[in-house]
Amino acid sequence: MFQGTYTNKVDSKGRVSVPAEFRAVLADEGVAKLICFPSFTDTCLEAGGPAYFEKLHSFIDQLDPYDELRDAFELSIIADSVPLHFDKDGRITLTGAFRHADIDDYVTFVGRGEKFQMWNPAVYEARRTEARRLAAENRRLLQRAPLARNDNRGGER
Repeated sequence: MFQGTYTNKVDSKGRVSVPAEFRAVLADEGVAKLICFPSFTDTCLEAGGPAYFEKLHSFIDQLDPYDELRDAFELSIIADSVPLHFDKDGRITLTGAFRHADIDDYVTFVGRGEKFQMWNPAVYEARRTEARRLAAENRRLLQRAPLARNDNRGGER
C-alpha cells in the first residue's frame, strides 16, 4: 500500500526520485515502473503500478462499448497514461505532458492506498487543509462500520 507524504526536488532535466517506500510497493508487484496520468478530479498526477491500472481498465471495460462515459474514461485515463521507468537511481522523468499538475522545482508524493499522487507542494497543502477540515466535520462516518478483530479468546468481536 502506498502511504505517507514526501516532497522531493526535481532536477533541471525533469527527473525526480520516487520515494523508496513507493518503489518498494512496486517492487513487491515485480515491476520497476509506474503508470501515470493527469488527474481529472484534482490538479495533480495519478500514479500506480500495472495492477492498479488493470483494475481501472476492468472497471472501464464493464461499461457499454459505445457509452460516452466509457469514452470519457478511456480518453482521460487510458489515452493519457504514460509508463515511467525508473533509472538506476530510482528516478523518473516528468515530461511536458505533466504540466497539468504545475510541477516545477519540487514534487509532493502523496500515498493513497493502491495509488499515489504527485502534486505541486503549495497546491497540495491547500488541498490537504481542505481535506482535513472536511474529514474533521465528517469524522462520525468512520464509526459506522466497526472492524472485526480477533481477541485472545479465539472469537471475533
